[in-house]
Amino acid sequence: MKFHIQTWGCQMNDHDGEKLSGLLSAEGFEAVAEAGDADLVLLNTCSIREKAVHKVYSELGRLREEKQRRPLLVGVTGCLAQQEQAALFKRAPHIDFVLGTMALRQLPRLVAEAQAGRGRVIDTGEYPDNHLFPPQVARRRDTAKALVTIIEGCNHACTYCIVPTTRGTERSRPFADVVAEVRGLVEAGYREVELLGQNVNSYAGGCTFAELLARVAEVDGLEWLRFTTSHPMNFTRDLARELVTNPKVAPFLHLPLQSGSDRILKRMLREYTIDQYLERLGYLGEGRSRLALSTDFIVGFPGETDEDFEATMQVLETVQFDASFSFIYSPRPGTPSLRLKDDLPMPVKSERLARLQQRQAELTLASNRRFVGREIPVRIESRTATEQGWWLARSGEWKTIHLAAGPGRELPFGELVQARITQASPHFLGAELV
Repeated sequence: MKFHIQTWGCQMNDHDGEKLSGLLSAEGFEAVAEAGDADLVLLNTCSIREKAVHKVYSELGRLREEKQRRPLLVGVTGCLAQQEQAALFKRAPHIDFVLGTMALRQLPRLVAEAQAGRGRVIDTGEYPDNHLFPPQVARRRDTAKALVTIIEGCNHACTYCIVPTTRGTERSRPFADVVAEVRGLVEAGYREVELLGQNVNSYAGGCTFAELLARVAEVDGLEWLRFTTSHPMNFTRDLARELVTNPKVAPFLHLPLQSGSDRILKRMLREYTIDQYLERLGYLGEGRSRLALSTDFIVGFPGETDEDFEATMQVLETVQFDASFSFIYSPRPGTPSLRLKDDLPMPVKSERLARLQQRQAELTLASNRRFVGREIPVRIESRTATEQGWWLARSGEWKTIHLAAGPGRELPFGELVQARITQASPHFLGAELV
């Protein structure tokens, strides 16, 4: 049987896709690049925003038509599967099975039952050891950076967020297992890893998260260590110190803010004020100037006034984020924010988002221009050069680099090279090989 996995969403979903691919490969199934060549199509879904859900249902509609033309098994996993569960069968009756986020290892069983003709197979149960997935099973994609899950679930209760429903409460892997996995990845040729969790700062696998970073950084051969995502309430002085002093921890921090208004943050149940957020950034000390800082914003949250939005713009000016990810509030089923009155017209929300994103583009361009003329290490992330002759690379600050190496020059995939930055845009840095 040939299979194809389509993944939407975050890095956690990306890594879940690698786990699912490994489970199917261990059963003798063959991965193919196109859904049209597959006997089994698995949709590994996201439900954090309504737009992501629409994309999944659009693909399900296409697969329904394809299934009418030929034998085909269709499975749905990921956060939408955990959220909707059996209701998915009502909206898309051609789905053969539904697999929850906490039951990944049940995939071979569900596929076998679907192959045997059992209709509407489902498992969205919470298995107590689901976070202890054997890392050697994962079938990793051809990437320069390896993903490593250290904690799953979230104990916070943000009113807009579906994650506690779709991912459950926090479960941490033992630190020895994490270190062993990273050591194995380095032995396999990876030089960069990213530690994953809905809230990595809450890690409690026998040590603190700051201590885990220090232990992982001791692995010989590891060059860069990243992590995502952090909750400001759990961002400690020890973590900040490790981030700015450990040479293996990449100089990049993503610390979601969501709003610049204390009133909106309270309605979101984010558990901190703007002053507390800024205090945590202060933990970085002088090291703040040496790293890139990104954040998240939700625009148009129920009850957001002009004054609330202006407060967000003011924080944007105060902090001068190097990058941000911003979206219009997306109501999610079962979340407490659905009980809040959301009467702000969409044109107003769209205008606010456009204004925020325009200012962020200006700030990002200013941040990128500071790199022009510098020589920095960058990691090669493409196997070949583009038609324009440049190679894709990344800096430690997670800047996208378009690297010119000269005609016929081959660059080592996954390795660090020295680059001189020659130009800047809001989206990438142009560079030449030193």
